[in-house]
Amino acid sequence: MNEHTEKYVKHLQGIVQIPTVSSVNDLHTDWSQFDKLHQFLQEAYPLIFEKLEWTTIGKASLLFHWKSAHPKKMPVLFMAHQDVVPAIHEDQWRHPPFSAAIDDGCIWGRGSEDCKSVLTSEMDAITELLEDGFEPDFDIYLSFGHNEEVQCVDEKKGSVLAPKYLQEKGVKLGCIFDEGGYVEEKGFHGNPTPVALIGLAEKAPNEYVLYKDGAGGHASKPGKGTVLGDVARAMAAVEANPMPYRLTPLVKAHLKALAPSQDKKVAKIYAHPKKHWDELVKLAKQDRELDAKLHTTFAITMAEASAQANVLPSHAEATMSVRILQGDTVESVKKYLESIMPCGVQVKATFAEDPKPAGSVESKEYALLTETIKEVFGDDTQIVPNLMLGASDSRNYSSVCDNVFRFSARLKTEQWGEAHQVDERMPVEHLDVPVKFFKRFLKKYNKGSEE
Repeated sequence: MNEHTEKYVKHLQGIVQIPTVSSVNDLHTDWSQFDKLHQFLQEAYPLIFEKLEWTTIGKASLLFHWKSAHPKKMPVLFMAHQDVVPAIHEDQWRHPPFSAAIDDGCIWGRGSEDCKSVLTSEMDAITELLEDGFEPDFDIYLSFGHNEEVQCVDEKKGSVLAPKYLQEKGVKLGCIFDEGGYVEEKGFHGNPTPVALIGLAEKAPNEYVLYKDGAGGHASKPGKGTVLGDVARAMAAVEANPMPYRLTPLVKAHLKALAPSQDKKVAKIYAHPKKHWDELVKLAKQDRELDAKLHTTFAITMAEASAQANVLPSHAEATMSVRILQGDTVESVKKYLESIMPCGVQVKATFAEDPKPAGSVESKEYALLTETIKEVFGDDTQIVPNLMLGASDSRNYSSVCDNVFRFSARLKTEQWGEAHQVDERMPVEHLDVPVKFFKRFLKKYNKGSEE
């Protein structure tokens, strides 16, 4: 392990060991952990805190600003989030979830993948540029949210407040980098070459509730049924009537880009998805990820009715996680659901957000991104524009940036432990890769040269 890698490991271990678990209710969040994280960052990255302006946004989000002495281009912003999801069932973990233990070539711990390794790679890259005397002809921002993992009102959401702050100062960004995409190494799941997945959009996360009210009463006299039974029939109707498949421009580009790496039959379908629509639909019905890219999805995740077995419920409801695809809206999805509701069951959106527009593969920033990817990961790297199915903070920056790249420049290998899962982990061997990538991109963006 070289000196640089040792430093990257120390930084990532340090912040993984701080359990910055966010909560929907601020009263349930241990804010002292975020204070500890901020203190650690000041000690680990003193040059950033010395040379860059920084401010706290909302309760605990951080925004750094590297002012150019001679700005000529639009600014670049790097994002990550400080918070993590809880690590329940600790006994199932190979190592304690906040130990940041090193074993089998990986750092083990909650947040190692999602997404503290993104945060440290961005901080490490900026620190090394400062040490090298880099003089950008554009401003650089770092924005680290504190509540990405939870739904909350705009007034408390760090990723809503930060772009609002920038907008009020008249800032328009050239491009943004955030979590989401990565480069799958050659051989990963059989890939013949490295595959770079660049998120140019994400589905909008929403929550809808199916509900019905009734008189309630004693369970000894149920009559023809209960409001819970009616809501159950509504749930069955939702699952029996998914929204129809359709092909967005981004997903079409995604499939076309993937075609060369697929087997002959699938490659033919992906290369011309409209021409082979029926075959594509058959594939989607057997592939959850492809299915989710082709329509707005409904996942019924919670139900609630009576508090006791012998009481007829006077109110019953079921909550759904709804991921809205570009082209649909909160209102159009609500109308669709209402059209299939039986038994007088009603629909309401309790967390509502329309999807943001997809980015373009035609911009000069995207061209520079793909050029840098090939320089760092190899000329044979397959560039794949992607629709992200999960949500990230970056969707809230559409008001200040047209080129939002959900791309962390991390090299994904079979060693990765996935986000939110037991035994989340990040390989040590490749921690230097995103640092090199971000430095290379910024130098090319600055002068149009590699050095």
